[in-house]
Amino acid sequence: MDRNGNRKILILIVLVVISSQILIWAVRTESSRVENVRSYFLPIYRVGERVRDVFQGWGRFFSNSRILGEENQKLKEELDKLRAENILLQEKIEELKMKIEAGAMEEELPFEVIPAQVIGRDPYDWWGKAIIDQGKEEGITEGLVVVTYQGMVGKIEEVYPHHSVVRLLLSPSLSVGVLVQRTRDLGVVTGNGEGLCLVKYIYRTSDLKEGDIVITSGGGENIPRGIIVGEVLQIEKSGGGLFQNVTVEPSCDFSLLNKVFVIKALPQELK
Repeated sequence: MDRNGNRKILILIVLVVISSQILIWAVRTESSRVENVRSYFLPIYRVGERVRDVFQGWGRFFSNSRILGEENQKLKEELDKLRAENILLQEKIEELKMKIEAGAMEEELPFEVIPAQVIGRDPYDWWGKAIIDQGKEEGITEGLVVVTYQGMVGKIEEVYPHHSVVRLLLSPSLSVGVLVQRTRDLGVVTGNGEGLCLVKYIYRTSDLKEGDIVITSGGGENIPRGIIVGEVLQIEKSGGGLFQNVTVEPSCDFSLLNKVFVIKALPQELK
């Protein structure tokens, strides 16, 4: 091979080496650029991933919240239904208890009673009137006495088919004959319109004391003897009058008036 041939081979080898170096440099440069681009966009990609995760999380949260809200609403409706049924059941129990108590009261007392529920008070005469849920159809008539286990409540004043108006013992419009159990003094009790009662016609000379028990004397129609009215709370002997001023605290708690009993017409021997 001559000198020209060797030169051509040498030039070819040099060109191949140079091309290889250029290619390697280009590849490295491109990889570096790709890596730079990748490193540039990687934080944005990660932010996007987080934003996607957040939205997916909120989506699951709202979906779960909606499901929980629907379940809570159903539970609330069930609870309201159970509460209403419980209230009705309690009322049925109260009615049954009243009937049982009425039967027990009839065994203890020598007359029959009609159990009743207080369903209202007169807002214009709070201490004077109450309304019960028993009326003419249940055997109620005007003038019958209304009591509780605590004592006397009042008398039936008005009667309607299925409810009645009771004139309360606290009313100044009702007067009932009474007896002081210890001293045997007779008098007449009436309400003072403010939650207490006054006993009239107790003589000044009577040995009346605070705490004495006042009961019905049985002098009026349909009023049996011996129903407790209350206790003597205060005695005044001021002035020169013939009678004492006697204040009585009723034995019945009129602020919690609920269940009452209406005494039916008395047997002839108790009148």
